[in-house]
Amino acid sequence: MPGQTMRAWQWRGPGDHGLIETPAPRPAADELLIRVEACGLCGTDLRILAGDYGHARAPVVIGHEFAGVVVAVGSAVTGFAAGQAVAADPNVYCLNCEWCARRAFNLCQNIKAIGIGRAGAMAEFVTVPARLAVALPDGLDPALGALIEPLACVLHGIERGGIEPGRTLAVYGAGAIGLMAVVVAAQLGAVVTVVEPLARRRVRAEVAGAVECLERLAPGRRFDNVLDASGAPAAVADGLARLRKRGSFIQMGVTPSGFELPISPYRVYENEWRIIGSNSVADCYEPAAKLMPQISQPMRALVTHTLALAELPRGIGLIADPAAVKVQIDPRL
Repeated sequence: MPGQTMRAWQWRGPGDHGLIETPAPRPAADELLIRVEACGLCGTDLRILAGDYGHARAPVVIGHEFAGVVVAVGSAVTGFAAGQAVAADPNVYCLNCEWCARRAFNLCQNIKAIGIGRAGAMAEFVTVPARLAVALPDGLDPALGALIEPLACVLHGIERGGIEPGRTLAVYGAGAIGLMAVVVAAQLGAVVTVVEPLARRRVRAEVAGAVECLERLAPGRRFDNVLDASGAPAAVADGLARLRKRGSFIQMGVTPSGFELPISPYRVYENEWRIIGSNSVADCYEPAAKLMPQISQPMRALVTHTLALAELPRGIGLIADPAAVKVQIDPRL
């Protein structure tokens, strides 16, 4: 069991965040207490810290991509024991609403996500409902366990978009989500083109399985599927203009909340386009956990920086660095 207090990174309001000493949590009857060994820093975290993410509730300890070791189990928990390596779906959904019944757990009417609506894993310890945890294979790097959450987001997006073997896919952005989308789509048999302005990231996309990696697309290029993993307004606008007939556009990147684009309903009708949002994990966390050991080599290469908790401000700066893909925090450092 932890001591009386622990270190954690708390968000208190727009631009107001920092390292704190806070009471260490104790697990409820249905929860696990996890010693965090890896926690990813992602674009959602940056939007929370800036005060531009509507679901976040201050004050809150951030961090929702994580893995670690069980140190205590609640009195009603079965199937887990102290010393077990685990990761967990951060979306604490109710199981009682319409959306949970439809397995759209990410749209739960009563959702409270770890690191967003309840205390997260940018901390030495975190509690999670045991029903959301998955046991990790012996010897799996905790860095890979912490990548299960973003991988699940990618699986959900590819499922929503109906990406099929042999079809063409343009991925805008070769950050962590974009590169994971390349790995998964290429394994599925899609023909993947990556659009990425940074040369260093284009090289990574080629290694991940893209057949071509371009700074920009030539006029007239069209694709069966387009996936935006950048959130950049210019990329979204270009991507929407790149669909073939019966094409699907998948919006995974988080754009600025006020950004809007005009679109022609007639062209949507004429070409039978599908324009699809893909938000978070839904019901893909366990499939992602099962897939992770099979693609561990390309996934592990995405973790470019591992920092101590006190170095989180440096991690924020690294996210924009072309040399960085996935920045993770190890609270044990």
